[in-house]
Amino acid sequence: MAVLASSPRMVGREREFAALVDAFVEGQSGRPRTVLVRGEAGIGKTRLVGEFLNEIERRPVGMPVVVAVGQCVDLGPIGAPFGPIRRVLRDLHDAVGSAALREAAGSPAVRATLAAFVPGLDDDAASAPDDATFEFAEAIETVLERLSVQHHVVVVVEDLQWADAATLALLKTLATTLRGRHLTVVATYRSDDIDRFHPLRPLLAELDRVRAIVRVDVLPLSADEVTEQVRMLTGDAAGRGDARALADRSGGVPFLVEELVDIGDMHLPQTLRDLVLARYERLGDDARALIRTMAAGGVHVDHALIAAVAGLPDDDLDRALREAIDDRVISADGDGYSFRHALTREAVEGEMLPSEQVRVHRRYAEVLTADASDGPDAVSAAAEHWLAAHDLPRAFDATVRALEASRATFAPAASVKLVERLTELWPQVPDAEARAGTTPADLHLQAATAWHDLGDAERSLRAANEGLSCPIDDPVLRAGLLRQRYVEEFNTGRRPDRTGLHEARELLEGLDDPRAKTLLSRTLSNIAAGHHDASAQQHLRRAVALAEESGSTSALAIALANEAWRLSEVEDDEVAALEPLERARALDLNPSAWAYVGSALTDMLGRLGRYEDAAAVGCAHFEDAVGAGLDRGLTGDLALETAHALFSLGRVPEALEFAQRARRLLERGSRIQAVRLLSTHYAWNDEPEQRDALRTVERATLDEARRRNPTRIDWWVPASVDAVVAAAAGLPVRADDDWVPRFAAVDAVLQRVGMAPQTGRYAAIAGALMLRAVASTHPVVAQAEAAQLRATIEDAVRRWPDRGTAPLLRRFIEATFADADRAAPRDRVQSWRAVLDGPDAATLPVRHRHLAELSLAAASLAAGDREGAVGVLAAVSEAAGEHGVRRIGASASELAARAGLTTAADAPLPVLETLTPRERQVLALVAEGLTNAQIGERLFISPKTASVHVSAILAKVGAGNRAQAAALFSALSDA
Repeated sequence: MAVLASSPRMVGREREFAALVDAFVEGQSGRPRTVLVRGEAGIGKTRLVGEFLNEIERRPVGMPVVVAVGQCVDLGPIGAPFGPIRRVLRDLHDAVGSAALREAAGSPAVRATLAAFVPGLDDDAASAPDDATFEFAEAIETVLERLSVQHHVVVVVEDLQWADAATLALLKTLATTLRGRHLTVVATYRSDDIDRFHPLRPLLAELDRVRAIVRVDVLPLSADEVTEQVRMLTGDAAGRGDARALADRSGGVPFLVEELVDIGDMHLPQTLRDLVLARYERLGDDARALIRTMAAGGVHVDHALIAAVAGLPDDDLDRALREAIDDRVISADGDGYSFRHALTREAVEGEMLPSEQVRVHRRYAEVLTADASDGPDAVSAAAEHWLAAHDLPRAFDATVRALEASRATFAPAASVKLVERLTELWPQVPDAEARAGTTPADLHLQAATAWHDLGDAERSLRAANEGLSCPIDDPVLRAGLLRQRYVEEFNTGRRPDRTGLHEARELLEGLDDPRAKTLLSRTLSNIAAGHHDASAQQHLRRAVALAEESGSTSALAIALANEAWRLSEVEDDEVAALEPLERARALDLNPSAWAYVGSALTDMLGRLGRYEDAAAVGCAHFEDAVGAGLDRGLTGDLALETAHALFSLGRVPEALEFAQRARRLLERGSRIQAVRLLSTHYAWNDEPEQRDALRTVERATLDEARRRNPTRIDWWVPASVDAVVAAAAGLPVRADDDWVPRFAAVDAVLQRVGMAPQTGRYAAIAGALMLRAVASTHPVVAQAEAAQLRATIEDAVRRWPDRGTAPLLRRFIEATFADADRAAPRDRVQSWRAVLDGPDAATLPVRHRHLAELSLAAASLAAGDREGAVGVLAAVSEAAGEHGVRRIGASASELAARAGLTTAADAPLPVLETLTPRERQVLALVAEGLTNAQIGERLFISPKTASVHVSAILAKVGAGNRAQAAALFSALSDA
């Protein structure tokens, strides 16, 4: 019977196909989506994705669509970093051209990095300085983010079960952080390969909590669908019984159905291996030998490589390849050949004799080792082939070369695996130390450093301990391991072993070696961090002196930054702390130290309320850091401090961009700071959906933070923000039973020994605002706890110095307590005027400034000064949305509406403008008389979510019930 190569159209899969198309439509609308397509081998994942790509090509032209496809290859546990992403990058280049890709890259450093993988992209790449090379992951993120502004970028990554660690980390970033871009990511993986120890499993667990992730399970075909597939393959409908037999035999796996149908009347193979090998077995001897050789090279092998390894004359090689292609064992694919299915490659490789495996893998290794390009793909593959050939010394040497290549591409995830492979091979290789040019202890220190860079403090700690268990003759190396162990014990929430830190100091004392002096300077800084007395000053002064002696400007800059920390944190003098930072900034620094100093200076300027200066310094240093391709930790800290300054200025779009970048760049232990910053913004800006989505995505980060500090809670949960703002406006505060734990949390912060002064001051403000909220409406709530917190705040305020931002923040707290105590209205007006009219008023963050203005307006109304209140309320209502504090703007409008105030133009204050777009939709439906359930159906949200929106709307517009809100909406809409 006539058989087609494969089904002319896809059978079934309507639901799965629709999910992919829906994700594409969301991407067109600026809502990025990542689709995880999972299913067993042969189930049709690739066919499904192929049909999807065909569909989007047929769609009407709107925004230009760019498709890039990467294929993961099983290169063993080593693997070249970003293997499939390199193909993605080349596809992007082919689609948009060199000029557009260069424009998307932006900086010369990004272009230089990309040029290493896209020949011809940057003619000047060869002359680019080493320190200007951009981290490859950050370069890809930058290009995708910028390209997806004017293009809809569709990225497909196949066979994720074989992805290298660097690719997995990049995929997580793309799936969880990019917002407002036209991006659709589709990744496939074989679910039957993912056991609980597979490296993909932790990523899948994290992505399962992300709302923007679409999960598509590709399941076996039903008997009816198998019948349809057979009909399309043969032109005749198989009998029902035959179809069910095929379904049972194939398990409903389309690939196996095709194989079984193609066998026809031949005797059916008895095992899956026989079934998969059926086409291979029909080949001639030469073609089978060639396919076995190809199977040792992976799913895809370039033509030049298979030709060199096979060693056949050109005519014989072409004949064998043509035979394998005609019998559909392999297919031509770009510049090489791919197995029709990964199952086929695996089965063919299993047919190789042990001696044949050794011989073929050795030949692959020899060819790849002789490759003059010495690229990371070839080097990593050569190391794996030498290992499969049981030549451990040459596998060791190739792994050393692969490690060098990996470091050149700034891929710590790949580097650490190579380091660990070297430690595994070390005992089995003669002269390992001479071959590697290092020692086992040094390798473990390298691994510890790499795991630290990757944010895995636990593994870094284990590597440091492994290194310390090795024989160590070099005191500097032992000191480095001891210090690393201390750092990671601190980062993992353990009680650090300070004896090891002091031992490191003793090992380094007296060594006239620049390395030793630099490390001793860093060690003394670590020791000083545990002291808040005169010894800290002594240690840090010596750290500065040692750095000067070592001749390392970067070490000196770090020591000076630590000296600034001491002045700020220990002596509570941010003004004096600027001097060492300015001195450090004047040094000739490498990009890493420049970023470190920039982060510290941005933070210090922010503590002084010099937000414009902080934002300018932060933006400039961040741009320099990105251009130099620095590691994620330093750039993340810089982004976080810059975001703080920008939020304080009310420059919300820029602040959000930096805060989201900090989330991507920071390690999990530090990322909680970016999560809290964003969460706080969303609470004040009345964006509960964004806040909930963020907390869902970052659940693991939040859980880790709670594990480390179980007594800390978020101060600005939405209920407390509502109450704090309402109290400032003199409006009713909703009952809330959670005040006691919030009071306790703030009290604990204020009483904690060694708390950063600035953190303590803003904790005091938070506590004072909460106390006013409770006192305004619930004077009997938590009286004992409230009294305890107030006593703690007043005691802290008395100890604040009369410099920096402390005097203004003291006046803010005094005015807040005057409100809580129901002082005379004119006295309250005077207190808030003292906050807002002082020469230092500009040092207030925009949130607190608008809260003070709202408090002043409420006090003015209480004092009978309606004319004075109206201008303040109008200004707050108008600016609140732009400055990221919609919650304050809503209360300002509600207060004006309750008082019957109008603006100077005699128009109602813009009550509706304080609502989010979604809330305006909900209010319009309330005005139509719809119930919460009906609203949910109309807007595709749950009734509970609709109820939350309605409650928020009632509070904002000052309506007592739905009928009043509907009437207000109708009146304002008619106006």
